[in-house]
Amino acid sequence: MTTRPTIVLVHGMWHGGWAWERVAKLLEVDGYPCVRVTLPGRDRAPGDPTFRGHCDHLTEVLAGVPGDVVLVGHSYAGALLTEVGAAANVRALVYVSAFCLEPGESVASVNDAKAGSQAGKDDIRQVGDFLVIDPETARHAFYHDCTPADAASAAARLTPEHANARAAVVSAAAWRSVPSHFVVCTLDRACTPEVQRMMAARVGSSSELESSHSPMLSMPESVARTIAGFATEHAA
Repeated sequence: MTTRPTIVLVHGMWHGGWAWERVAKLLEVDGYPCVRVTLPGRDRAPGDPTFRGHCDHLTEVLAGVPGDVVLVGHSYAGALLTEVGAAANVRALVYVSAFCLEPGESVASVNDAKAGSQAGKDDIRQVGDFLVIDPETARHAFYHDCTPADAASAAARLTPEHANARAAVVSAAAWRSVPSHFVVCTLDRACTPEVQRMMAARVGSSSELESSHSPMLSMPESVARTIAGFATEHAA
């Protein structure tokens, strides 16, 4: 029997490993070990809360996983996949409405270049070194197809994000050398479908879900199925 790869799940800005709970449970039932990463940040996990600190944290997580990995990122986490996703044990990358960047780009430069985002620079507040998104803005931009209870619960768990995470420029493009799949969320209000499709065209494989920015909460079965399918296709 072939050993299934470990699925390492990385959250987006303001979120935590909790965002992947439903998807992880479904994958584990299907025989995939899962690691839900919680990145360093205020009221979240200890460590350097900047983009570089997040990259270093993810690199350490990957180094601690025995065997093959399929690395999955949501939203901002796509920048981390892009920067460090070519680690030796990573067999595939899955971008879920995530920032599949070219070297020299940042989350801010790509998301702010086109009008339409409802979680862009004009929708968030900077308090000191950190960015804050208000719960009502988050419910509208991230969770509009979730149940009201799920949307309220998720919005209440959001934590401040260091401003550097949004502004930092990537220096590598792991998707050039690692098989990658992009999941376009066609009802997304945070990263518009237009911007997503531009990034999806960079990789060799993509699919679409009729979902908000947070399909791991609103349609976890579809997300888990997509991840498992790509993992099966590309993991050794």
